[in-house]
Amino acid sequence: MKAILEPEKPRQAGSKDVFTVARRVAVGLIIAYVGVILFIMLPAIQTYTIYAHHIDVWGFKKFEHPEHYGLAPGKTVNMKLTSSDNTAIGAWFIFSDPFYRTLPHPHLHTHVPGATTSHDSIQATSSKHIPEAVGTTPTILFLHGNTGTRAHQLRTILYSSLTARLGANILAIDYRGFGDSSGHPTVQGVGRDARAGFDYLVQQGAKPQDILIIGHSLGTAVAGLLASELGRENVHFRGVVLMSPFSSIRTLLDQYYLLGCLPLFKPLAKVPLMPRVLSWSLKHGFDTLSLVPDIKSDVLIAHAEDDWDIPHTHSSALFNAFLDPSEPFAAPNTSVSTTHISGYGSFSQARVANRNVALLKTERGGHDLGKVEGVQDTIGRLFGLYSAQR
Repeated sequence: MKAILEPEKPRQAGSKDVFTVARRVAVGLIIAYVGVILFIMLPAIQTYTIYAHHIDVWGFKKFEHPEHYGLAPGKTVNMKLTSSDNTAIGAWFIFSDPFYRTLPHPHLHTHVPGATTSHDSIQATSSKHIPEAVGTTPTILFLHGNTGTRAHQLRTILYSSLTARLGANILAIDYRGFGDSSGHPTVQGVGRDARAGFDYLVQQGAKPQDILIIGHSLGTAVAGLLASELGRENVHFRGVVLMSPFSSIRTLLDQYYLLGCLPLFKPLAKVPLMPRVLSWSLKHGFDTLSLVPDIKSDVLIAHAEDDWDIPHTHSSALFNAFLDPSEPFAAPNTSVSTTHISGYGSFSQARVANRNVALLKTERGGHDLGKVEGVQDTIGRLFGLYSAQR
């Protein structure tokens, strides 16, 4: 009798196969992660990532026509400055509203028989009033963040608000490599560009004590470079405002989350020697925290708690460092007065070495904190811009 052969049952994948697949996926993810890190740390990629100076999808590049971006005719003068290494820097000078209202309106030129009002004639006429403007009205040297140019819509809205609400002139520059400025951005280079803006205002007749330096995001690191340089030279300017700052690029990388949820560099902290390798490989090592001892002016640090780009803890670290500039990395022991406003935020202030050091934290405002009226009011009151309008 022949044996009856039962059909062979299909072989099912066991736990060993599942483990093999999981291991391959894990290895693939690790390789991909290492590849992303190595790619980001390439010098050229670092430059494009940190400055993002070639990202201008909005097309805000008609710098010779500030009116295209909502600014009044003749209120803004387009110009080129020259840094100490002969790099050409694009800039706008925007008159304060109170001063602008004293100028003949460009539209009125047309009532003269045979007169023409060209854009070039308006620019030429307005530029002649810059020395008078900086000699009679405080001026803000505005240092913007990465991405885009001085003509970006978020920035032009801020110019309009600050010139009206604070009654101050504004000089807004594009660092090298941004907009119509020549060259390529470096830490030393953008510091020179900021100094070129400050020196231009002084050359036009502005007193250093009438110049307020305001930096936003990446611009806070540039503002720190300029403020510390002026401090070492004992130049007494009006003060410095750091809006949405980071204490250092190295610390920011440790806390950076890809897509807001995936820690990019944090896992490397547990790998032996990797933190040192990362620090060594940084090409653009902005470090405002280390510059604190040299910044001797009044300081306002402003940050929103809902800032998803830069954690507000960076501002806390900087504020604590300013409270004891001789020991910027130690715990502060200076007496601080703090006021809490329900629904808005908190304002902390201290008197350190005969100057004001303040920290404003708002509950809302996001990364572009300058648009918040309460922030603008704090700037106006702390730096005496309101009293200058009287």
